[in-house]
Amino acid sequence: MVLVIAVQGTYLGYVVGMLTTLEKRFGFSSEKSGWLLSLYDIGHTMAILLIGYIGSHYHLPRITGIGVILSSLSMFMLALPVLFYGTADYTHEQLLQKKEAYAMEMNCDVNGRREISSQGEDCWREHKEHTNAFIILAFGQLFAGIFAAPFNTIAYVYIDSNVKQKRESPFLLGLLTSMYAFGPALGFLLSSILNGVYTTLGDAPDHIGTHDEHWIGAWWMGFLLCGTAYLLLAIPFFFFPRTYKHPDSFHLMLEHSRPEVSPEDRLTFKENIELFLREFPMVLKKLLTNKVYITMVIAWMFGSYLIGGYQTYLPKFIETQYGRSASMADIYSGIISVGAIAVSTALGGWILSRYNIAPRSSIICLLMSWVVILVSYIIGMNLGCSQPKVEGLSYVDYADRWHFYHHQEREQECLAYCNCESILKFDGVTVNGQNFYSPCHAGCTDYDVFSNTWSNCQCVYGNAVEKGLTHPECDIFFAYLAVMMIGLFLGNLFFMVTMMIVLRSVFDEEKVIALSLASFITNLFGFIPAPVIYGFFIDLCCILWNRQCPNERGNCVLYDNDKFTKMFHGVNSFFQIFAIIFAAICYWLSKSVKLPEEMPMVEFPESREREYRDEDEE
Repeated sequence: MVLVIAVQGTYLGYVVGMLTTLEKRFGFSSEKSGWLLSLYDIGHTMAILLIGYIGSHYHLPRITGIGVILSSLSMFMLALPVLFYGTADYTHEQLLQKKEAYAMEMNCDVNGRREISSQGEDCWREHKEHTNAFIILAFGQLFAGIFAAPFNTIAYVYIDSNVKQKRESPFLLGLLTSMYAFGPALGFLLSSILNGVYTTLGDAPDHIGTHDEHWIGAWWMGFLLCGTAYLLLAIPFFFFPRTYKHPDSFHLMLEHSRPEVSPEDRLTFKENIELFLREFPMVLKKLLTNKVYITMVIAWMFGSYLIGGYQTYLPKFIETQYGRSASMADIYSGIISVGAIAVSTALGGWILSRYNIAPRSSIICLLMSWVVILVSYIIGMNLGCSQPKVEGLSYVDYADRWHFYHHQEREQECLAYCNCESILKFDGVTVNGQNFYSPCHAGCTDYDVFSNTWSNCQCVYGNAVEKGLTHPECDIFFAYLAVMMIGLFLGNLFFMVTMMIVLRSVFDEEKVIALSLASFITNLFGFIPAPVIYGFFIDLCCILWNRQCPNERGNCVLYDNDKFTKMFHGVNSFFQIFAIIFAAICYWLSKSVKLPEEMPMVEFPESREREYRDEDEE
């Protein structure tokens, strides 16, 4: 199961790492890319409660094995567009034609031949994108979320219910959970490797390098590798027993307390559906009124914003704040995932098992660790860098806004005849620390399609410029990396306590549906909205937009870094405070109730039977 979750985590990290490549290959907008990510969580949320109920009545390992096989099929489905639409978008001749069109589009147009409509090709591609490819990928993501539902629900319950001693459970579950951090790091590494391999697996067209906008990595290979790994790992699950009947096993005790059911008395499919519709609302009501359970689930939900929000946008934060490349930002994010979150989660599970920390005491450990995360966020607010300065971009105090030239480019002597106001698309260039919005805004007239360089730039005394932006010197990045690694390492030591309390606050036959409901709530109110919420606040920090088409805002190319730093960590701190509050409430409530594992086992079947009988009489 550890390997299955490692593959799942690898796939989740790989999709994030390959989003830009998918956008370039199929012309997806950033909004559609965001939907692709959300569809996984939407599918997972749709299936989680049903899987929880089914898992309460059927063979857990086999259900998990079926989920692994179907997950492999969803991986192969995600690679299908390469079969229908090929590996590359352009031939060598088409690329040269595009570069010539790019030179006409971005140069200092002293002859006045460029119009805004000359940039219509990008607009046409955006509206004429590969709709069928998006639909295939969307369904692949949706199915991947649905079929992964058994992985973090019934698999956890199977392990927790079949260990010889309950004290061993936190370490084993912590080891599983740590794979959700190890896996994405492997996914980032895999995407980094395959982005360096041309999509055809052969030689790329001449004069096309990995940093060229026309370079397409072998995005489809990662899905095939994950699908193959899933398929191989599914086999052992069909050979596990329904339960390991240890002498002190709850399952063995429950089995002995129930009468044998003959084949003639087994319920039909229709009767099972009717039983489900009759029992399910009662089970939900029982869980939602379990105060210890529901307060810990809410704390878990707010704690999930660390993964759904902070980790999702950490590569963007590192890239924009500290001027790191996208691939290096992915690597540093992977280091934080492995070095902090994954290792600490596994270590924390071992500590809970080694010292047999009681559930209530473990909540105190969780509270202290979450306070450390909050402190690290507050420190992180003050460890940002200044954004690059771009010629023509200025801050207007009275309006509290940033403005770019006010369409007054022609007032600049070197741009008087360049017609740069018709430039919509951002294509930053730099020389000697001086940044420009585009080659036109640097007054460049000559472009070499083979070396991909601009020269004869009037605003820099006829010199050549390099593509990209020069960031101000800032030596604080490694201090930030150290603070967050230490903070997240200590802060995630006892994250497994959330799952442990969820499982310990309910009876054994309720564990699968309890964990499924917890995952449902966490996904619905945590993982699904987190990227949208964080994206909204991050967009508020943008000061320069890349307009691909007239009357459209496009994507952000430059942020107010000071505002971004405070906003990013401020939103994280907000959710972390609520996680701490509800964990504290859970601890306070737990002191006045008796957890199921604290009841004598000999009383367990009788008390549960009486409890259900009383409910039926009501």
